[in-house]
Amino acid sequence: MTARSHSHRPAAKKAEPPGRARAPLDLSPLLDNVGDLAVAVHGGRIEYVNRAGLELLGAAQSSDVVGHKLESIIDPRTIHDLLLRRRQAGGAEKDAWLRAPLRRADGSTLEIDLELVPLPQPDAFAVIARRIDAASLLDPNTPAAALHAAEGLKNLIANMAHELRTPLNAIIGFSEIITERMFGDINERYAAYAGDILVSGQHLLRIINDILDYAKVEAGEMALRVERVVVSELVRGAFRLVASQAEQAGLDIVDHLADMPSPLYMDGTKVKQIVVNLMSNAIKFTPRGGKVVVGSKLVGSNKVEMWVRDTGIGMTEAELAEALLPFRQPKRAPDGSYAGTGLGLPIAKALVALHGGEFSIASTPKVGTEVRFTLVGQPETRSGP
Repeated sequence: MTARSHSHRPAAKKAEPPGRARAPLDLSPLLDNVGDLAVAVHGGRIEYVNRAGLELLGAAQSSDVVGHKLESIIDPRTIHDLLLRRRQAGGAEKDAWLRAPLRRADGSTLEIDLELVPLPQPDAFAVIARRIDAASLLDPNTPAAALHAAEGLKNLIANMAHELRTPLNAIIGFSEIITERMFGDINERYAAYAGDILVSGQHLLRIINDILDYAKVEAGEMALRVERVVVSELVRGAFRLVASQAEQAGLDIVDHLADMPSPLYMDGTKVKQIVVNLMSNAIKFTPRGGKVVVGSKLVGSNKVEMWVRDTGIGMTEAELAEALLPFRQPKRAPDGSYAGTGLGLPIAKALVALHGGEFSIASTPKVGTEVRFTLVGQPETRSGP
């Protein structure tokens, strides 16, 4: 008799009917106790929202939110940033929070701090939100206040750039047309008025540009536009921008620039701005009959050292420390104060740092001041807005 073998196989799992919806995540015991919004997301869709979240979103019931894509309440770029921050933070809570707008049911947005928390189920995570505490924004020592201030500074830059520069350019342009009598002759009195408007407008635009540049530096918005430049030629081009200022002040500009025919990769506009700022300062604080010396030398295959030296009124150590602070002018002219915002040195120092260089000042009262700085060639691909 033949023995019959029996094999025991596990019963096959019963296939789910096609189109059957997956059971939602049951996270109410965990997330309902979160003080502010908490949503659970699986496969890119919201599967749970807590009670506080419904209130924050202005939603009447959970069905107004559950089943929708996360993008319906949070911008996709914010989601990407949250994922990136979570990956970079490695679980450090203080580094994972991100301030971003939350889209409410009525279409309005609400600024809130968001954090992403991984869930044990694959392709699932929770987004936790916390309200921005008004008191923390008033305390300058909190990270929230610093972030809020930085955002405010960015808005200030954008608004000032449009609201102030645009009408000023129109004032300058039209006053130039009147001064040059492009559409007909005018009497000398009106021509003098137009000239005053032109000079005042140009002066105000320079002040605004200084403030905007400094605001960009403080907000971390300043970036380099790298190009091939011959430093000695670039600096000699800056001489022309201050030539009339030096002539009116009765000063000589002495050229001690080393010829450097080999180009380096730098932001030509910002290098010229450094030189113009330092030369303008030197001219402003040097009595008639003095001189301003500008020199340079190559100190490496990719590094230049430069200096601007004057025979001006000089500064004490205390005055020098104050001069490096924004909006400060430690020296006063006999008739009141020297013109300017007190941003020339801080901006020049920041632009040197942006090029990876070093910046130093030596000054002696009634002898003069010397500013030395280095500029390091940049990678060719580095550029910014």
